[in-house]
Amino acid sequence: MQDRKMIHWATLTTFLLTIPVMTLAQQSNDLLPEGDGKALVSASCVGCHSLQTSVSRGRSKEDWEKTVNDMVTRGAQILTVDAKIIIDYLAGNFPVGYRPPPEQRILVFVDRQGDVKPLRAPIRAYNRPRLSPDGQQVAVEISSGKEDIWIYDIPTDEMRRLTFDGSNRSATWSADGRYVLFGSDRHQQVPQADRNFRVDHEAYRKRADGSGEAERLTFGELNHGPQRYTPDGKTLSFYEIHPETGRDIWMLPLEGDRKPWLFLKTPHLEGGIAFSADGKWMAHSARETGGGFEIVVRAFPESTPMYQITPDGGVEVIWTSAGKEILYRQGDKRMVVEVTTSPTLKFGVPRVLFEGKFVRSPGSRANWDASADGQRFLLMKKVE
Repeated sequence: MQDRKMIHWATLTTFLLTIPVMTLAQQSNDLLPEGDGKALVSASCVGCHSLQTSVSRGRSKEDWEKTVNDMVTRGAQILTVDAKIIIDYLAGNFPVGYRPPPEQRILVFVDRQGDVKPLRAPIRAYNRPRLSPDGQQVAVEISSGKEDIWIYDIPTDEMRRLTFDGSNRSATWSADGRYVLFGSDRHQQVPQADRNFRVDHEAYRKRADGSGEAERLTFGELNHGPQRYTPDGKTLSFYEIHPETGRDIWMLPLEGDRKPWLFLKTPHLEGGIAFSADGKWMAHSARETGGGFEIVVRAFPESTPMYQITPDGGVEVIWTSAGKEILYRQGDKRMVVEVTTSPTLKFGVPRVLFEGKFVRSPGSRANWDASADGQRFLLMKKVE
């Protein structure tokens, strides 16, 4: 199983690195050290993840050479002379053992007018915060040598570690708030220091109070991670990273035989998802129409019809629990679209809800969350 996943990851790396995404190239200037090759790497080595994700684990010169050569054989427009410069630059700045220092951040609430109120949680390398259904707790990934899921209790300011074994990322809550779900590499049969989350990870869940052991939910040759529960709490949406089609959307019933079923598999990359309150529709980011990411809405569970609701790009989608608004990010703007689902599906015109410099997602999945009433939003700010 482990060897098969390594083969799939080698293929997937090429797939990710050959998808042009303008915003990722723009972000790379802050990450890349000065030197001969910086501009070439910034222009060539971008994909569905940020460049920060691509170089978050260093490699030998031989491995960087294999990666770049594989990109070329699969159609990347890189001249031979430029490929050598790119390889030398990557090997010199991101060698084996390289790990970038985690960015320190604070958790903040932002209201609909854009006013920011910091939470009293300590400064940490936070990522992907998620509010519990009752709005009283935050499940959040923290990086400190490896990634783990922590629970921050808002009323008491208690910070409690939930996971210990392996690297654990991308927390989400069960619909009833009893469980926290996350992706983990804890099942890898190698020492912690030799594990690579991106090579082999699956979806797990653990009781939010910390009791009991984590339960593995997905199995297979490819990588899987949790996304969102359906509003009735009976089904978990999870992603599967495919070497040819990128991130596809699957469903896992949590009752009966728990047999997963495929919701959406296309040649395009499907990003993070959000369900309508009645469970009849799903919003997600995708390149369905070519070009950059847009927000689309699909019927659930049929997957069709599909409607594009953004006229000029969008990522990091959220559907408020009340079901009346779809939210997404466009640059530094947080956008809102009014929506009704009954008796028919209708959308309003996207408008700016608020704007500000907050931590963006490294890809297309939401790196923020909304309260149940849609009146305040959980985001992160970088500590300068």
